[in-house]
Amino acid sequence: MDGRRRTKEIVDPTYPLLEANCSVIESIRRETFTYGSSDVHKVCLVYPPFVEEKPLTGSDGLPPILVFFYGGGLVRGSCSSPPSYLVHNNLGAFFASRGILVVIPDYRLVPGITFPEGSEDVRDAIEWTIENVAEGDSNRFYAIAQHYYGSAKKVSANHPLSLLRRTDDSHIRSLPPVQNIMADSEPRVISTSMRTFAREFRKRGGTVDEFVLEGHDHLSPILALSSGSGEDWGYDVVRWIMG
Repeated sequence: MDGRRRTKEIVDPTYPLLEANCSVIESIRRETFTYGSSDVHKVCLVYPPFVEEKPLTGSDGLPPILVFFYGGGLVRGSCSSPPSYLVHNNLGAFFASRGILVVIPDYRLVPGITFPEGSEDVRDAIEWTIENVAEGDSNRFYAIAQHYYGSAKKVSANHPLSLLRRTDDSHIRSLPPVQNIMADSEPRVISTSMRTFAREFRKRGGTVDEFVLEGHDHLSPILALSSGSGEDWGYDVVRWIMG
């Protein structure tokens, strides 16, 4: 299928590809827990299927953990998004069905928060996962986040790019490797900011690999998972996690 036609079908707001696989997506076990003090502080856990009462994992018997932070500019988004409530559940089902325990947190949004409360929710969700998700291997912990780093020319003091510039080099060198993944049809301001962040992260001693997803736009990579189309990047992530 032509790349543009495929992307258009993937991002169609009626999500026909996800609807066609609805029964598969909904068949994967999910549970919701609370990780904070407000009604918003919820995490959805999506569990790998079990074969002969053992998870599809490595020799330690526990699946790796993948936390996914959805995008939305801190003004919109949820663990399971309307109208069909398949969006983000599709991501959980894709990775869980391949032996990875998936955690999708909800977090507080603007205008109900100010900096650094959004970052604190991310921190708290990660800490809760490591401390409470006994069904997963916290020594094999991964995270995916949809993000925009900010313009290289004009960035607020609390934007990720500005925070990176103020971070001590020794702390950056201590961070785990990062994969910087962008679509080939990203808006220019987003692709430029992502490349700028990766360049500065690497210059400060961090390890970052950059990948471009052919045939995708800004929205389609996440929506492609469990759709049967455009899922190659997801399989690459599975291979990276599972080794």
